[in-house]
Amino acid sequence: MKLEGKVAFITGASGGIGGEIAMIFAKEGADVALAARRVERLEAVAEKVRALGGKALVCKCDVEKDEDIVSGLRATAKELGPVDILVNNAGIVSFEAVHELPDEVWDRTMQINAKAPFVAIREVLPSMIERKRGKIINVASVSGKIGLAYRSAYAASKHAVLGLTRALSAEVAALGITANCICPTFVATEMFDESIQKWADETGKSFEEQREELRNKVPMKRFIDPAECAPLALLLACDDSGGITGQAINVDGGFVQY
Repeated sequence: MKLEGKVAFITGASGGIGGEIAMIFAKEGADVALAARRVERLEAVAEKVRALGGKALVCKCDVEKDEDIVSGLRATAKELGPVDILVNNAGIVSFEAVHELPDEVWDRTMQINAKAPFVAIREVLPSMIERKRGKIINVASVSGKIGLAYRSAYAASKHAVLGLTRALSAEVAALGITANCICPTFVATEMFDESIQKWADETGKSFEEQREELRNKVPMKRFIDPAECAPLALLLACDDSGGITGQAINVDGGFVQY
């Protein structure tokens, strides 16, 4: 198994992309710490992980609070061992025209999407450096490469994640640690449905009209299944990807080609 004996910490692990990553990691032998706000959903994912023979630790974690992130990581190190694989997956989307964007929405988007990954990385890095190994995977977005109308705070936060990942990779490349981004778009999750409705509200379209317009923008003419992101996370988490670092890899049906 590709991750036997490894410990992974995953934020936003209560479903969607994070839940799928937790499952594929468990299938490959990893023990998994699951972090999110909704404990009942985390417990459901944890039961599936344990059914596969892995250990699962549930961490109630609101990534708006730096102290939650740090305490979750420290509890993981105590219960499961030092974190080998960090997956920063939690995120939110905001939809406002720039001139109507409130400070609190900008600040919350930056905290959850950009600062929280930084706080988690800062916490795990000393142990990774000491052990000369580690895998850091940030789930960003193609919005870290392009800009879309009404998504300025989201795009800025995801551009920040790509910049953080690239700078980090340059710092730790010689230390046995890799740092990469997964850049999905239009992934069929609960958050995406909420995003479609917000986008429709901004443009005056119905939910179905907006959904169809977005679907038609994807060259494959379909949305991405969360499970399609998990194999890439597995590759970036295992030893097979030792030569891959500082990269931002799209899972987007051909929507962005760089």
